Amino acid sequence: MEKLNTLAIDIGHNVNFDTGAIGIRKEDELNMEVGKELIDKFKATNINVINCTPYNAISLHDSLNQRVVAANKGKADFFLSIHHNSCPGGRGAEGLCLTGGIAEQVGISILNEIEELGLYNRGIKNRRDLFVINQTIMPALLIECAFCDSESDMNGYNPERVAGAIFNGICNVFDIEKDLSGSFNENQVYYNVVKGDTLYKIAQKFNTTVESLVELNGIKDENLIYVGEDLRIK
Repeated sequence: MEKLNTLAIDIGHNVNFDTGAIGIRKEDELNMEVGKELIDKFKATNINVINCTPYNAISLHDSLNQRVVAANKGKADFFLSIHHNSCPGGRGAEGLCLTGGIAEQVGISILNEIEELGLYNRGIKNRRDLFVINQTIMPALLIECAFCDSESDMNGYNPERVAGAIFNGICNVFDIEKDLSGSFNENQVYYNVVKGDTLYKIAQKFNTTVESLVELNGIKDENLIYVGEDLRIK
C-alpha cells in the first residue's frame, strides 16, 4: 500500500493571467468550490494538506510555477490539480497524468467514484505536456471534474458531492482513515519574487508581516531579496 503523508491540492486557475473556461458556469468558480470542499474533507484525516493555489501571478508561467514550487518545497507525496473542462459536445470527467503509476491508479479510483454520481467516465489520458505534471517531483494528477459548458453535466451539478467522490477515491487507494483529528495545513504557500517586490509589499499582499517572512526564510538582510527567489509565505 502506497503511503500518503502530505497531499498538495491545486485549485486550478483562479488567478490573474490564468483564468479558466466560461460556459454555463465559470470554471474558476467550480474549481474553487470543489477544491475548498476537498480541503475541508481532509481536515477529518491525519493527512497534511498544502494548498498550492497562488494568490496572484504576473504571467501564466508564473501561476503554474508557483503551484509546482509550493508542492515541491512542501515535500508533498502526491499532487492533485482540480479543473473543469470545456468543449462543445463534451461531457463527463477525466484524469490527466503520466500513466502506468500511482497517479493513474488514483485517477481511476476517483473517476469510478465520480461515475457513481451520474457523470460520464472519460477515463485516464496520458499527458506528458502539462507543466504541473512534468515539473512536480511527486506523482501528479489533474482531474477534469466535468464540462462547465455541458447542460447534462451542469444540470444539478453538486461541487460538494464531487469533492466527496474525489476524497473517497484518494482514500481508497491510500487506505486513509477518516474522521480522525490530526495535523492539517492548508496554507503552506510559496511566492516567486518579481521585479519591484520588497518584503514589505509582499507582506502586505499576503496579509502577513516582514518579521514572519524573515523568520520563515532565514533572511539576514530584510532589504535584500532577489528576483526569481522563492519565498515561503506561510
